[in-house]
Amino acid sequence: MIDFKDLKVKAIREEGVVGEYEITPLPRGYGHTLANSLRRILLSSLSGAAITAVKVHGVDHEYTTIEGMKEDVVEVLLNLKGLRFRLESDDPQVCMIDVTGQREVTGADVQISGPVEVTNPDMHIATLTSKTSALKLELTIEKGIGYRPADEDHRTEMGMIPVDADFSPVKKVSFEVINARKGQATDLDAVHITVTTDGSVTPQDALLSSAKILQDFAGKVMAALGVPVREVEELAEQAREVQEVVAEGSGDSVNEEVLSWRVEDLPISKRSKSGLLAGGFETIADVSNATTTDLLNLPGFGNKSLSEVLDLLGQYNIEIKSE
Repeated sequence: MIDFKDLKVKAIREEGVVGEYEITPLPRGYGHTLANSLRRILLSSLSGAAITAVKVHGVDHEYTTIEGMKEDVVEVLLNLKGLRFRLESDDPQVCMIDVTGQREVTGADVQISGPVEVTNPDMHIATLTSKTSALKLELTIEKGIGYRPADEDHRTEMGMIPVDADFSPVKKVSFEVINARKGQATDLDAVHITVTTDGSVTPQDALLSSAKILQDFAGKVMAALGVPVREVEELAEQAREVQEVVAEGSGDSVNEEVLSWRVEDLPISKRSKSGLLAGGFETIADVSNATTTDLLNLPGFGNKSLSEVLDLLGQYNIEIKSE
């Protein structure tokens, strides 16, 4: 079995709230084991912030309407549940929306107080339809994990409406397990995992947090089975070194080990190997410095051989220039 200390995490794509990462190499079968575990943790176990109660000034309960507003109170509550927050405090925070006049009300109208940030200020909340329209709301924002049903204990005064809250900062996780290789070992797994967040946390930080939760859970199981705490901590420290190896983009330098692979050991046809060796190409590093024209000029090296070599190098993000 491959040593897990060789595990690499590479950022393939990071665009705003979406991040795509490759985790490789893994022993065969471990791709689905790891990816499923990370996906479950990402979707259910990360801390986030959400509205848990709303006080609507001028109304007694949610089953009513407000004069001069297109939506009823229930619709406004549903829209408010779509607001996403970054909260740097463990204590509940109260923010206000207090607007008048004919206009659209959005997340940008939330009057921020304390360590709170709205991460989707364009979110539509309500539409005021006349110059005399007014909407005043008090939003209670809390930190939590997972999903929490509306707590009727929040209904402490007239107009205070409890709201069910989805705290998860991760909105979507998908993955694909593909074949990978390391040196001459070709029966390995690689995981391509794509994480979409609500903007309150970066995809990379979400993935790192899920790995730490998985590590902590495994450590508690080991301790419960009698493994000394000090040994568990030492293993956690070793694993942390792997967690910190996350590339900053798709333009990472090619692994030195790949460049050192010898042509005669590559999984390509004998004809292609012979052509490369005849041209003096002994390692992947030699081939990476050539151009497609250089290769096509080799004896017995045609378009089929070129395609075969380019496909192999492409697996490791090695590009050969054309002339």
